[in-house]
Amino acid sequence: MVNFLSALMVINAIVLIIVVILQPPKSENAAGTMSGTGVNVFAQTKERGAELVFKRATIVFGATFMIIPIIIAVLN
Repeated sequence: MVNFLSALMVINAIVLIIVVILQPPKSENAAGTMSGTGVNVFAQTKERGAELVFKRATIVFGATFMIIPIIIAVLN
């Protein structure tokens, strides 16, 4: 069982990395974000389509990335 969960952890980590890399950027200009000019990072914008899917996938895979090691520790 622990071996299965360890393999699942590795697969989850790889998928989490891919999902985070595929997310669209949140700001238009990195320099504007660093200087604080012209970009409102905390604006209330509603995600739609792919942005929403990637956001939810990141939350799910991130949560399982934290839960699986706890289960492995309890089983050991």
